[in-house]
Amino acid sequence: MTFTKHGLITAAALIGAASFSGVFVTEADAHAHMKGASPAPNSVASTPPETIRIEFNEKIEANVSAIEIVGPGGIVGANGKATTESSALNALILKPTQPLAAGAYEVRWRAVGVDGHPMKGSYKFEIRP
Repeated sequence: MTFTKHGLITAAALIGAASFSGVFVTEADAHAHMKGASPAPNSVASTPPETIRIEFNEKIEANVSAIEIVGPGGIVGANGKATTESSALNALILKPTQPLAAGAYEVRWRAVGVDGHPMKGSYKFEIRP
């Protein structure tokens, strides 16, 4: 196999470009993501939760974020406004507009991180007295 000077330079440039584009990703480059929730995903509670709380790995923009609760009778938390606490700007909180009855629920959420990146997700929990 014969290597030319031009071929070696081209190969070195390609390897350098590929390495630079993929290896030097830092945590600051990552987007926000859900870290935890209460009630927890796939949990079974014996009493209805007073609040739905979703925590993220970084601060979020509450004014463009939302939580919706879908239960046995349809959407039950759509008119409750999700907020953040001044001490926890990385958590979305929703106080249901009415007590949640026994049954299966899906929490649907959408949030925007302070980096402007939108994200969304959902999880389920159940209330069994």
